[in-house]
Amino acid sequence: MFIGHFAVAFLLILLFPQVPAWVPLVGVSFPDLLWSVLVLAKKEDVLIDKGSPLQKSIVFRKYPYSHSLVLSNVFSFAVGSAFAFALGNLTVIPVFVIASSSHWLLDTVVHLGDLPVLGFDGDKKVGLGLWKYGRTAFLVELAMFVAFAVAFAPGSSLVVVLGLGFALHLVNANSFFGWSKRNPFGSASAYAVAALAGFAALTAVYAVVL
Repeated sequence: MFIGHFAVAFLLILLFPQVPAWVPLVGVSFPDLLWSVLVLAKKEDVLIDKGSPLQKSIVFRKYPYSHSLVLSNVFSFAVGSAFAFALGNLTVIPVFVIASSSHWLLDTVVHLGDLPVLGFDGDKKVGLGLWKYGRTAFLVELAMFVAFAVAFAPGSSLVVVLGLGFALHLVNANSFFGWSKRNPFGSASAYAVAALAGFAALTAVYAVVL
């Protein structure tokens, strides 16, 4: 899931106007931002199927630090606390942790039973597997994003929010529909860099317009 995570940020920005918009935006992106860095550092691992662009063909073999319910939120609490100290605003901590937790909860809908709960060896893995049905997953994520944006994003920025989100969802459409015969990302590092760039770019732009 990509743009769907930002849907939660729109709600949190509305509910907590005393917190800078970039806090929930970074929060909902945090697990994938951390994951990208850890994959590049060889601390987490993903297997890319070069013969298929589909998201369901990607095997997330190891990502206990960035994508477990418990351990990833230990890191999000630490980062949120640092932001709160820098801003002098303790409300930043729960907002950042809630935002980060929402990432894991939404990922359980789409991932294929590979999300760790605690983040330790022998851990239970969960995931409802919506990615098995690429076209449905594409439409569900888009519908959620549009609904939350229309309901919670400021009207003055709605065109930019919807336009940019829809454009990036289309860029990612090949992973849902499988139009190409090969995966454009031929390695774990290339996939991590693309994820890092996508989340960082959307977070930065939305932080300005929201």
